[in-house]
Amino acid sequence: MPAISIAIDDTVHFQQHRSTSTTSRGPAGGQQQQQLEEEEVLMPQDDTTIVQLSHKWTYNLSMEQFLRRLPKVELHVHLDGSFDPSILLSHLKQTGQYDCLPTEAYCPWDQSTLAVRSSVLACKTEHEFRSLCTCRGKRSLGSMLQCFTIFIPIVRGNLDLMERLAYDFVKRQAKQNIMYTEVRYSPHLLAKGGDIGGGTDTIVDPIPVVDAVTKGLRRGEKDFGIIVNQILCCIAWRPDWADDVVQLAHDRKNDSPCAIVGVDIAAGEEHFDKDGFPHLHEPHFEAFQRAKELGLNITIHAGEVGGSDFVCRAVNEYGATRIGHGYQIAQDPNVMEEMRRKNVHFEVCPTSSDETGGWMYDERDGRDWKKHPAIQMIRYGLNVGLNSDDPAVFDTSLTWQYRIAVGKMGLTKKCILRSLEYSIHSAFLDKEGKAMLRTRIKDYLDVEEGETNQP
Repeated sequence: MPAISIAIDDTVHFQQHRSTSTTSRGPAGGQQQQQLEEEEVLMPQDDTTIVQLSHKWTYNLSMEQFLRRLPKVELHVHLDGSFDPSILLSHLKQTGQYDCLPTEAYCPWDQSTLAVRSSVLACKTEHEFRSLCTCRGKRSLGSMLQCFTIFIPIVRGNLDLMERLAYDFVKRQAKQNIMYTEVRYSPHLLAKGGDIGGGTDTIVDPIPVVDAVTKGLRRGEKDFGIIVNQILCCIAWRPDWADDVVQLAHDRKNDSPCAIVGVDIAAGEEHFDKDGFPHLHEPHFEAFQRAKELGLNITIHAGEVGGSDFVCRAVNEYGATRIGHGYQIAQDPNVMEEMRRKNVHFEVCPTSSDETGGWMYDERDGRDWKKHPAIQMIRYGLNVGLNSDDPAVFDTSLTWQYRIAVGKMGLTKKCILRSLEYSIHSAFLDKEGKAMLRTRIKDYLDVEEGETNQP
């Protein structure tokens, strides 16, 4: 039987290129069961997703409609990881400003040097450029970070382009029925001179970046009717930026709409290692002691590729109430119990966990989503929400993470709604805002139930 395509109103267009097939009709009641394959190629120039149905896993089409229409919340998504490669390439071609690309860039996480300009100039097609900007199948956090090293220089210091990309981000979130999102980024990394592998002698001014991003987000809020707040990221390899990030977050925390509601440390967990990386640890630790004193909300990347002890340090020493990823605690019941007792929220990102190697499994045995660490975390009763992390870099979207959760992990509708409630509860948002989000979901569920009960 030939493959069937379903047009899906989503933020991106995925082109499936594996062999596909369909299954027969489902159980009594006539509800059709099909088999849905995960996305492969991101083509953001379209606003329609083509889902090819295959033999890989069973998927209920009524559930697909439910997931598409469900009002969503996303707490862990990086702005720079959402930059549309087609916009970046179009900007390069229109301006001809290839000199914004460094000849080489130093990657401090593995002490390698990456040829940037020649790699971009060698691209003959948009597909080739997109391949440089995306990371699939490498199962390496370092490989993912290299993608940012390629495309961030195109945006760095270009305030008009930043504003455009921030606006485009809100548009894409709205198309997925995301009603509230907290978008995070490093203002220093996007500022002129803000090289992740550069020296500390360069003066970097992050304020114009925050102004440009905020302007784009606010225009998006107004045009698309969703709520967006910001989280500022420290960068693990640039401890000299940490104090600035905390101060800037404090200065702008009441600057609504699109206020800065928290701080994070991204791009690695080496700063937790007091003995191995004291020069990274001390400045970040001290900055986050000040963040606690200032009453800032704190979420930190931890337990992604680092150990469960890093999750404990993030919570107990740095003051985090939310953890980005945290998969390694699934191997440590004692840590899971501590995190459950403290009601720490885990920002789980399924596709990202596979692509960075945060989800560890024997590749010779293949990937079994029902053994994902998030399943253990959920079964243990932890506070877990679903997120996309870097949707452009991983060729995905939040809606796809919901599809994976249902179709591959085997989560029920009840689990999906519980994770959504956890995200609302843990959002850096006031009580009135949370009440509004819950009302939106209740209204949707009431309508959905009414449609289901129609004769």
